[in-house]
Amino acid sequence: MVESYVLGLSTPEEKEELERLLPQYPELQTELRIVESTFHKLWLEDAYPPPMELRQRTLQPYDWADTSAGREEKKPNYTFINIAPNQSDFITVHKVWKWIFFAAFLLFKFCLFLAIYFYFKYRQVEDRRIEREKYRQELQQQVPR
Repeated sequence: MVESYVLGLSTPEEKEELERLLPQYPELQTELRIVESTFHKLWLEDAYPPPMELRQRTLQPYDWADTSAGREEKKPNYTFINIAPNQSDFITVHKVWKWIFFAAFLLFKFCLFLAIYFYFKYRQVEDRRIEREKYRQELQQQVPR
């Protein structure tokens, strides 16, 4: 229950009960301090400090000098955010390629349509040829020699 209290995972009833029992039992207070210090040691043991230049890069966009007293010329206390994307971060494609891709897509669709159309025409011609062959064979079998 103490560990869940320290981690903030205890239910409101458990929290109230532990807070009610803390003043009554000094051993519980000691246990709470031990658990808290153990968790802090465990968390800090695996902690990796950020690089020092990160602080400089983080604070660089802000000019904190305008908050100091005694400056004659005050800079505005706001920062403009450039919402235009940096062009060096993106691959740009010339607009004419859009039309080329569109024309290629239409050409592909047209060729696909022609291929399907001529396939079915070929099948139809083949079916007729097979029917004619069967008919000729029937006629040859009927004609006595």
